Amino acid sequence: MSTLIPFSQATKVKRLDSHTYKTNLLDSYCIGTVPNGGYSASCLLEAARLHLASKHQKDAMTSHFQFLNRTEVGPAIIIISETKPGRQFSMLHLTLYQRGLLDQAPWITKGTSRAEITAYLTMTDLSREQGLTLPTVWSLPSKTASPDFSLLKSKRQDDNWRELDLGSSGAFGTYARVLDNCHFYFPKRGQEHPSVIDLWMRFKIRSEGFTNSSLGLVSDAFPYVVEAFRPPPGGETDKPFKATEIFWYPTIVMSLELKRSLPEEKGVEWLRLRMQSKEIRNGRLDLEVVITDEKGELIGVSNQVNLILGSERNTGGREIGKI
Repeated sequence: MSTLIPFSQATKVKRLDSHTYKTNLLDSYCIGTVPNGGYSASCLLEAARLHLASKHQKDAMTSHFQFLNRTEVGPAIIIISETKPGRQFSMLHLTLYQRGLLDQAPWITKGTSRAEITAYLTMTDLSREQGLTLPTVWSLPSKTASPDFSLLKSKRQDDNWRELDLGSSGAFGTYARVLDNCHFYFPKRGQEHPSVIDLWMRFKIRSEGFTNSSLGLVSDAFPYVVEAFRPPPGGETDKPFKATEIFWYPTIVMSLELKRSLPEEKGVEWLRLRMQSKEIRNGRLDLEVVITDEKGELIGVSNQVNLILGSERNTGGREIGKI
């Protein structure tokens, strides 16, 4: 198993000048040779939080991430442009660069450095948010009772939920090392439909909790709806793919709306995710991710588009564990 590194350390950013930050993308948060897109997005969220901390606008109310190229393990430069500063809301444009990085301004090399991710964020202070509030009939439906969290922690299961080993020691092996960083719990009775995934998650490092910046990782933690359709070995006759075929599900675009702010320092221990794909077609899938807390309160809603590619498109030209 990959060495566990606290998420707060894995997403640490350093200010280089008024609008430039540096971070380091880690191998232990990779799928194959590529850092998980949600993890990389969390680094951008952390840079934005630090950038507007002095203005008390540390909450990314809305985020839109466009993944332009395969990121890689190693240093990255994040350049922030204040597209529309304001007293209540500020709009930021962020770009994450790799390759050809410099130790001094301008920090990147024209023609060599590559823009890997670009994002637009609406920053505010959700603790000061006021306005009309109305009840709706929405709730997160589930035929599975809420878990006994103490039993999940001590026994890895209760009457309705159980932990599954997914990362280096489990179903996905060392290819999906990012999964090593969290515990994942699934309904014992199975999912209600193959295109829907319901789960609870928490960090493996007990001192770590989920904060606003970690919601990038959370939103992209489990884009594996295709795996529910995987045939058993030898049962591929009438199935669209082989049991041994390994896929990569790169995120092309991801949006996230933050409904409630999570505690800044300590965070929360548990989050529930409901993921659903409306259509899986021609090597592409949509994914809606609804995030709630232990109380059932809505924390965030994410929507993304993922491709379904062979794993060779991930590892091509690279070795796992190396740049």
